[in-house]
Amino acid sequence: MIAILGGGVIGAAVAWGLTRRGRRDVAVYDLLPAGSGSTARALGGFRTQHGSALNIALALASRPWFEERAARIGFQPHGYLYLAETEAAAADLKRRAELQCALGLPIQHPDPRALVPFLVSDDLLGANFCALDGLCVPTLVHRTFVEEATAAGATFRYGLEASEGELAAAEAVVVCAGMWSLRVGQELQVSLPVTPLERAVFQVGPYAWLDGLRVPMTLEAGSGYHFREKEGRLLVMGPGDQHAWGHFREWLARRAPEAARARPEAHWTGFYEVTSDHHALVGATERPGVWAACGFSGHGVMQAPAVGDSLAAMILGQTPPVDVGALSPLRTQPLQDSTQL
Repeated sequence: MIAILGGGVIGAAVAWGLTRRGRRDVAVYDLLPAGSGSTARALGGFRTQHGSALNIALALASRPWFEERAARIGFQPHGYLYLAETEAAAADLKRRAELQCALGLPIQHPDPRALVPFLVSDDLLGANFCALDGLCVPTLVHRTFVEEATAAGATFRYGLEASEGELAAAEAVVVCAGMWSLRVGQELQVSLPVTPLERAVFQVGPYAWLDGLRVPMTLEAGSGYHFREKEGRLLVMGPGDQHAWGHFREWLARRAPEAARARPEAHWTGFYEVTSDHHALVGATERPGVWAACGFSGHGVMQAPAVGDSLAAMILGQTPPVDVGALSPLRTQPLQDSTQL
């Protein structure tokens, strides 16, 4: 039996990867109800515009999964639009585009208002856009992994904790416990340095002027503020105090003034599971038979298909479709990708 500890999107994806490779004795344990963790609070972006060859490879390997299940998971290939509001941000976007184009991404540099008509763009110094990127509904992504893995023989035991006997009898144990991975790792005597970071989403709208627009995920590369459209509303994220609407509203007043309401329609928070270099811990731990897939720092949903399948292959002694060796929990050098921050 293979035991997976954590039934969020990554745990479900690893179960999916194992069952598609022929294993039926996969059990997923999670003390929380299905779909009630961080996945349910995620913004729902999928992007290929990363800043390292590894992260671009994971995105390109994951994209067919999103495209093939578009209707089930609400996948909309509306792209990601990065905006350069400072000279430094413009230089960074130029460097990113050079790498991304060299690795096969179709990066474009459009007039931002051609894609986001309500955007104030007179002060912008550049923009990167990739049509391979898009939007999804994270809860539907999670549900699809669970449904497909269950149909192939996996068992999901929400509201239950694996017993010591079950863990001792397991051929492999996989820690996919999100922000709780540090504690779960300590119980298994392995080091998984993952810490929680609270992030908020503010929802504003609805707006009739959003009807019919294919709005990409829109991000200021320098400040980190960004928004996406969903059901005639804008979902907004960014830096700073995650409970103070004021600075988010000030940013919208500058960049999308039609959306700058006095109060948001809704506000919720979730937690990123963050590592020191903002890259996941994926692979074998220092204890034989104990594996990890955690610490995705906000990128779990978009990387889930490739990571789930690749880690499953490694656990089964097979060649993974993407070489994720650099993500080893045992790595001693930090990985670099400025887009992960």
